[in-house]
Amino acid sequence: MKLQHSVAAQRHRARGIAATLALTGLALLAVLTFTQAGRAQSLGYADVSAGHLFTCAVKEDGNVGCWGFNLWRQAPKSVTGPFTRVAAGESHACALQTDGNVRCWGNDQDGNGVISPPGGPFTQIAAGVYQSCGLRTNGTIDCWGGWNTEAAADPSGYFSQVAAGGQHTCGLRPDGSAHCWGSLGYGEEKDNPGPYKQISAGGHHNCGVKTDGTVACWGHNNYGQSSPPTGTFLQVAAGDLHTCGIKADHTVVCWGHNYYGEVDKAPGGTFSQITAGSGNACAMSTAGVLYCWGRNDFGQSKVPNLGGTAPGFTWEGFYSPVQAAPALNVVKAGSSVPLKFSLGGDKGLQVIAADFPASMQFDCARREPVGDGAATETAGGSSLSYDSSSGAYTYVWKTDKGWAGTCRILALKLADDTWHVAGFRFK
Repeated sequence: MKLQHSVAAQRHRARGIAATLALTGLALLAVLTFTQAGRAQSLGYADVSAGHLFTCAVKEDGNVGCWGFNLWRQAPKSVTGPFTRVAAGESHACALQTDGNVRCWGNDQDGNGVISPPGGPFTQIAAGVYQSCGLRTNGTIDCWGGWNTEAAADPSGYFSQVAAGGQHTCGLRPDGSAHCWGSLGYGEEKDNPGPYKQISAGGHHNCGVKTDGTVACWGHNNYGQSSPPTGTFLQVAAGDLHTCGIKADHTVVCWGHNYYGEVDKAPGGTFSQITAGSGNACAMSTAGVLYCWGRNDFGQSKVPNLGGTAPGFTWEGFYSPVQAAPALNVVKAGSSVPLKFSLGGDKGLQVIAADFPASMQFDCARREPVGDGAATETAGGSSLSYDSSSGAYTYVWKTDKGWAGTCRILALKLADDTWHVAGFRFK
């Protein structure tokens, strides 16, 4: 998988924010980007893919379930199949149907066609930042989308695998050589002779398992993501700034960027599948248990119960004047925004999870997250209240005058572990 876009954004994330800040006289966690290690779910899965701030998995029943950042509906709780494979990209995802056709959903990047796949049949799929690609049954690669037209170009020749990265794509030829295309300037678009039996494309780097089991990487290496450990491997997964692999003994090892614990929080045990996203990773154990760890600001590393267990609260949506994502609420910077919602009755005042609500800036044009998240402030010391006559909870969000001309996501995590998101444009 792929993921971050600008060097400036990478540096900002790497620096992070202090773990705590004094807000209105209270010590509140100000970093939305905390880590979670060893989060597991016993429900069986057939495939998993970590994208940028969200994760998707194919369940045993053939349906797809996703969790995490969902502003453009790229992470729906359920997509009806049956599917065999799933690929999570920047702000969209695609799944391979049992008949070989592909279905995609999420952000269409202002109509560039990244969620409008051609007809199949395909045997593999891959999702990057602006491009999606599939390997056809005849061995050719077909890509669609394309703000970056080079990454979405269809290569000539035949292949045995396709992998989509940040703004580049790679294919594994039958002779084991890797052919890559797209241009970011870190060398990730260069071909590599291998020979490989499996490859993976990351943010600005690629890695592959050679036919002798060793791993080799090429491209950007600013955090050591292209410097694999010794030993023999069964599989490798390149993320944004880190890489993970399954060794010959089926254990997991990761290397590279570790700000969110994506490297040193890898779980113990034996595994059969690995995927790496933007600051997080997931692995399927040989017993069919899915583990995710690392960055978890939107719940992308906390595997939910996708089997249909009812949540603790009955969420009835945000009330006017706030609309839920993907709508953008236009408000005046510095104003107080009343967040009203119902949970199906009075559930007490401890219904919001600790350190929430929280907000994060995103690029208004491209709708991409920018920087780290921060806990919100309330207007005039106001906290959560409940009105028995209307059955509505109210939290008054105090916005900042300096946000004028920007956009932000507000994330509300409840005590029942469900997430609800609204988008705002400040004038």
